[in-house]
Amino acid sequence: MNEGTLLPELDQDRLEGRVFCCNVSSKVDLRAARQLAKYICDDMADIVVCTNTYSLLYGWLARIMAGRHPRLVEIFHTTEMGTKKSKLQMLFYRPFFRVCDMLVYVCEAQKKYWRSRMLRAKHDAVIHNGIDVEHYVDHYTSEEKNLLRQSYGFSELDYVVGLCASMRPEKAHGDLLKAIANLRVAGLDIKCLFIGDGSERLRIEEAIKTMGLAQHVKITGFLADARPAMATCNVMALVSHHVETFSLAALEAMALGKPMIMSEIGGAAEQVIHGENGYLYKRGDIEALADALHQLMESKKCCQMGDRARSMVTQRFSLATMVNSFDQLCQAGALT
Repeated sequence: MNEGTLLPELDQDRLEGRVFCCNVSSKVDLRAARQLAKYICDDMADIVVCTNTYSLLYGWLARIMAGRHPRLVEIFHTTEMGTKKSKLQMLFYRPFFRVCDMLVYVCEAQKKYWRSRMLRAKHDAVIHNGIDVEHYVDHYTSEEKNLLRQSYGFSELDYVVGLCASMRPEKAHGDLLKAIANLRVAGLDIKCLFIGDGSERLRIEEAIKTMGLAQHVKITGFLADARPAMATCNVMALVSHHVETFSLAALEAMALGKPMIMSEIGGAAEQVIHGENGYLYKRGDIEALADALHQLMESKKCCQMGDRARSMVTQRFSLATMVNSFDQLCQAGALT
């Protein structure tokens, strides 16, 4: 990876120490591992933190090459393995987990899933994903929201359901289309905004036309900043069939004061309290999804649930809470 590719994503003023990239040029780049080992030695690092499996391989190699023994921490974001290739890769990586001093899961459901499949490290813990709750605030005026709605052909009074996700098969956009089509057949006026882009876009566009929803479902395409689009929706939904472990998109929508409707996979039940700040339903159950959408058409209920959604994220899933949890993990002797 080119050293400068992700550099603009970092707020370096808030970082202590060096920012560097090993510029890995192959699957197992020993030169890059040696460079990382040199940094470990030069900085006398006490802890090496890796995110997901590929970086764990390099953290393990660098620790051996450094001739020191910093604690090895793996932050693991994956739950279900969707393909045969990913399952085989996981078999390869399993031994590296066993040498980790700490394995950090991002939700309780994920920890339960992998423990039942005998994935082990010396210690494990759960630290939920967190977001910058001050960045995800609905500060947009009614006029700004209405102008954006008009650009998509929606009116101020329309009930708009949003879905912010890459257009990939596992995100199951078609489930939401079916639920919306069913509600419209029942005489309910509901609109939908798909926020994002991806490989399935052409198929989704064709499905929209086939279902007669062209006037009621719009696609934003890729947005560098999805907040205005999410803010203009009444409700947000994630209808995935698999892959979601602990959705950041859900946290972002909830922080913007939107009640969430989520298929009950991964850590969804740790984010959404059914009937309080949104609704959970069994993945693929179109009737249950449609019922949840119908329930939130009541404006007062929708607003109350949205307020509770933001409160949940602020109290439990803020970036500050996540950082503090990692700080405690490293400082309180959890790695000894």
